[in-house]
Amino acid sequence: MTEFTDKPDYAFDPGPPPEVSRYFRNKGMRPSFSWLDVEPEEHAVAFTVAKAAKLDVVEAIKVELQRSIDEGLPFETFQKNLRPRLQTLGWWGKAEMTDPVTGELIDAQLGSPHRLRTIYRANLRTARAAGQWERIQRTKNALPYLEYRLGPSERHRPHHEDKEYLVLPVDDPFWRKWMPPNGWGCKCWVRQLTQRQADARGGVSESPAVPTSEFRNKRTGVVTQVPQGIDPGWDRNPGDLRLRALEQVTEGKLISADPAVAQAAMRDMATSWRAARVLSGNAPGTVPVTMLDDTLRGVLGADTRQVLLSDQTAIKQGASHPELSIEDYARLEGLIQSAAVYQQDARNLVFIEKVEDLPWIAVIKATTQRHELFLTTFYRASSGRYVRRLRERGTVVRD
Repeated sequence: MTEFTDKPDYAFDPGPPPEVSRYFRNKGMRPSFSWLDVEPEEHAVAFTVAKAAKLDVVEAIKVELQRSIDEGLPFETFQKNLRPRLQTLGWWGKAEMTDPVTGELIDAQLGSPHRLRTIYRANLRTARAAGQWERIQRTKNALPYLEYRLGPSERHRPHHEDKEYLVLPVDDPFWRKWMPPNGWGCKCWVRQLTQRQADARGGVSESPAVPTSEFRNKRTGVVTQVPQGIDPGWDRNPGDLRLRALEQVTEGKLISADPAVAQAAMRDMATSWRAARVLSGNAPGTVPVTMLDDTLRGVLGADTRQVLLSDQTAIKQGASHPELSIEDYARLEGLIQSAAVYQQDARNLVFIEKVEDLPWIAVIKATTQRHELFLTTFYRASSGRYVRRLRERGTVVRD
């Protein structure tokens, strides 16, 4: 495939759509040895780089990718910012590494311009597609169809060429597998259409069969069926996977299959359009923002793990802490997972971030009947003295 200039795959002013930035920001981090060690479902919720076994390396790359997404930075700037940091961390050039699966000592390629280019393109295109999928779902009543389009390459994969101008309903199962990008270097995209636009293109297509080929993961031995024309590892719609997890949270269902999925879903919910509207006072009711583990739920004697933010609390939060933005609420899930916890009384838990600087603090309250849990306040402490008083007034639950 012919390569074009390394500019971001979007040009938004003053910045990218918030869904794109939020999708990537809310990913967790997962060190890995090989891309084969990480399933497509995991890629939707966690950022990973092959041969990056240390969390500080993964974090450094993620930070610069986030900046590239938020500021629309081209690859050259991304590489200029990141390369010195990776060299300082010792993640550049080649190095001997032990494969944790086989025990084999190999000469591994770590950071390089080619690798950074691949990381940059794959992650920016995937984030853009996932953000677009969220907008597609939100606007599908007015724009109910998607049209498959080829990207700006001189040569295209035959299976991708076969899909050009295919028009299907947004909710057709086809898009769960064939939402671009559909492989390394794939520049295909989709266009959302109205009923009139779909009719002008000849109407809705028949949903095509999705023939598959067997793919055996040489590291795990697991055999899966991958649609023909899609590279292994790219055979899931990441935006769809994230929204399905978010729907489980909305419905109050526990997400127990993978903690990474639950954590990303809670970050997505806490920073969602619904949460933003509640926080701004433009939507009544409640929105889930985090979950307690069973131990903390038991301390409060609650019937649920799901923690809600009410419109009334949002009004108070806006008045007391106007400096908070919706992006700050992405911190909440991590705070609940790792903070020191103090029981204030029978119905209240105080969460205090474990940092030397001024910590973030959250208070969660159980209703009188213990049927619901509510976030009653969330903010960053203004003084160490205030934090000490909070600790002294409570009983340690988790240190």
